[in-house]
Amino acid sequence: MFEISALNIIVSDDGLVIAGVSIGLALLSFLVRMAVLDRAHMEEMKKQLKEKQKDVKEATKKGQTKKAAKAQEEMMQLTLENMKHTMKPLMYTFIPFILIFGWLKGEYESIGTVATLFGFELSWFWWYLITAMLVSLTLNKIFKLS
Repeated sequence: MFEISALNIIVSDDGLVIAGVSIGLALLSFLVRMAVLDRAHMEEMKKQLKEKQKDVKEATKKGQTKKAAKAQEEMMQLTLENMKHTMKPLMYTFIPFILIFGWLKGEYESIGTVATLFGFELSWFWWYLITAMLVSLTLNKIFKLS
């Protein structure tokens, strides 16, 4: 059990296991994203999207509807390509996540509260979600993967 009385934070032993699993899955997801995503390509697509947004805005201001529509169409193509690229890591992580998440649900669903944060009692799912989000956000900020 982990406890910080001053902040009203209490994590049970089950909560520590769930946090460990959550951290492990967040780390796995991060490593797969680092290995699979082409960061230079992503940055280039981001630049192109900004340029197209600017083109749409300028053409709309000037009343050039055909030019605005063409830029909008190109922007949609870039957005679709970007979405395809960002979904690649899902191919590698989906099955492990489903299996581990199913195990967590079966193991901890009936337990009830596994952690208390600032007076809020959290079930296994909410505790998992909070720890995974914190770890993912931290890794993405540190390594500028967002």
